[in-house]
Amino acid sequence: MQASSAVSSILNSKSDLISPQQVDADYGIPERTQAVWRCTNRYGWRDMAIHVGRLIRYKRPDIEAWLESRRGPQK
Repeated sequence: MQASSAVSSILNSKSDLISPQQVDADYGIPERTQAVWRCTNRYGWRDMAIHVGRLIRYKRPDIEAWLESRRGPQK
């Protein structure tokens, strides 16, 4: 029961869940690149992915935190 309530809470926060297409549109990371990174778990993308049936979703805060971690030193 605890696992199903965790899934329900994730799915109920729809505004935070975004599709690979939305990641492409909002952040400029092509869907094909995301698929390769998920498959190989490059940069932890498999760990960030939420699988709902055959659909893939990401939490927007996870993507933004990943982008922030990739920033170089500010000059």
